[in-house]
Amino acid sequence: MKRILVLFYLLFFLPVHLGSHSRPPLLFSAETLDPKSFQGIGEADPKRKESFPTFWGANALTQEDREVQGLKVTIFSLEGGAWIQHKKVKLGANRIEVFGKEAYKAFLKNGVHIEDQENGTVMRAGVGEYDKYSEMVYIKERPRLSFRDKTGKTTIISAKQIDRELNTKITKLHGGVIVNHPEVTIFCAEAVFKESEHLITTDPNPILISKNRYLSGKKLSFYTNESRILLEENTVLFQSSEETKKDPEGNEKKQTVLTILKGDKIESRPNEENDRTVMISGNATVLRKDMKITSDNIESVGKDSHIIKARKNIKVHDRENNLLLSGNVFDYFRNENYLHLTDEGKMEFLDKNSDQVTSTITAQEFERFLDQKETVIRGNIWIKSKSTEAQGEYATYFENDESVLLEGNPRINRSGKILRAGKIVFYPREGRSILTEGVHLGN
Repeated sequence: MKRILVLFYLLFFLPVHLGSHSRPPLLFSAETLDPKSFQGIGEADPKRKESFPTFWGANALTQEDREVQGLKVTIFSLEGGAWIQHKKVKLGANRIEVFGKEAYKAFLKNGVHIEDQENGTVMRAGVGEYDKYSEMVYIKERPRLSFRDKTGKTTIISAKQIDRELNTKITKLHGGVIVNHPEVTIFCAEAVFKESEHLITTDPNPILISKNRYLSGKKLSFYTNESRILLEENTVLFQSSEETKKDPEGNEKKQTVLTILKGDKIESRPNEENDRTVMISGNATVLRKDMKITSDNIESVGKDSHIIKARKNIKVHDRENNLLLSGNVFDYFRNENYLHLTDEGKMEFLDKNSDQVTSTITAQEFERFLDQKETVIRGNIWIKSKSTEAQGEYATYFENDESVLLEGNPRINRSGKILRAGKIVFYPREGRSILTEGVHLGN
């Protein structure tokens, strides 16, 4: 009777050769993910309350017992389209070593391909390691992760090693991390991708490069679904653009202009017109060859900063014209050659050699027409210089001859004497003035 039982056991478990090779009877096709109910495969560990079934398969199977850390373990070697199904995640490779019939651990070799079918996230690498109960997968040898956001844009992330938590969908990236997005490329040493939040965060001092832009900071957050980038602490953005300017003879000439934007925090995102907008807050600064803007908050619109808006504690240093403007509401439209300043607006004229203030104009509103080299000033105008004070309602500053035409009941105070006229021409850098059209003394 014992001999009959042994013979039956051997016939059932050993491969049978009848002139051609026969696949092991415990495998099911790698082309389908439908689990087959074979005893011993995908069987849950009854000792673990959180256990769940894991299914696996391949085109060829070998089985052996090994001693691992003092314990006897059955190892299944899968080859030819080998795969493991972990909940809604499919792990594939040319060769997989599965530890235990419940697949509590597996080593993936030669062409690893992992697909999170629920989220559409795909990972590829040379080799990988799978841990069922910690629900982790580790991949190495040129690993990369790719996913598509709601706008249809694909992001590809590469690193020296990628660790993915299969239950939380959190991915940790280690060493030489490169995030390739259609609009920006990020370089850093370490990063974390939280898929549920569509968020990538990096280690200190990442570098971002996009077309004509270079950004850096201490802390970075990239919201992939919104294409929104947040940089914090010691942030700086370098931006180059091609602009057309007129030379002294009036001829148009194209030149490359570098703009530097920096502050405590920089946030970059597309606006409603799908134009990239950069928000700078905390010690916000915009630097150009001919201009410096500082404020509590600055907004730059467009890849060439063709619109700049600033709010609160604004200072605009026009180096080309030796002017310093300040106020609380500032708008600059470069394509229209137009600048607007209001809310406690002030214009200071600087000495060309020492940058010392020679005269000051305060008013309710300043409008600069840069192509015409004129500034229109309105509302409660007050001009102060070393020896003269003047008042009026309307004024125009002409940059070419550096003069201010004051109108609207203009009057001038010299050593306590009030002089009135129809018009007053004031030269702010020299402190002299010319009164015309009905000059008279008194109130």
